[in-house]
Amino acid sequence: MRLIATMLCTLVVFSFLAAPGMSEETDSSATAVVTPDAECDHVVRIAPSGIKFSPASLTVDDGATVCWQWTDESMAHNVVETAEEGGIEAAEGGLTSGEANETEDFRVTFTGDQDFTYVCEPHATSDMVGIVTVGEGDPAPASEAGSSSSSEDAPGFAAPAAVVALMAAAMILARRD
Repeated sequence: MRLIATMLCTLVVFSFLAAPGMSEETDSSATAVVTPDAECDHVVRIAPSGIKFSPASLTVDDGATVCWQWTDESMAHNVVETAEEGGIEAAEGGLTSGEANETEDFRVTFTGDQDFTYVCEPHATSDMVGIVTVGEGDPAPASEAGSSSSSEDAPGFAAPAAVVALMAAAMILARRD
């Protein structure tokens, strides 16, 4: 009996360890660093409309340098990192090219898989946003994090296994008495 109770307790512990999201590893080595003197591997400019980045979506290799460059634009622009894709609020502690300017040369070198999302602050309400996907991108993109059908919301295997194990343990303990 004691062996069965121990096995059931072990099952409960392992079922919680197997819960969705509990063992998921994140890439903490991903970085985005302002590198003013780096060679440009990719260039983002201002679209002819004046209120879009071109390209707005860019996929690059690990170690690539992306340059946001424009000269004598009719409107001032900047690049400000956002916390989520399509977001218009600056990420706390995020990268920025500074104040909006008609001429800009802002260079960032990326290492590690990640999604770098950004906005032009003066034109945020005009949806002047962009994304740089580095390598495989973020394993859990921000655009999916708010989705109600996320695998994190489903109890998966852990909840039913825990209930069954607890019921079995209660039945065994009840028999002993």
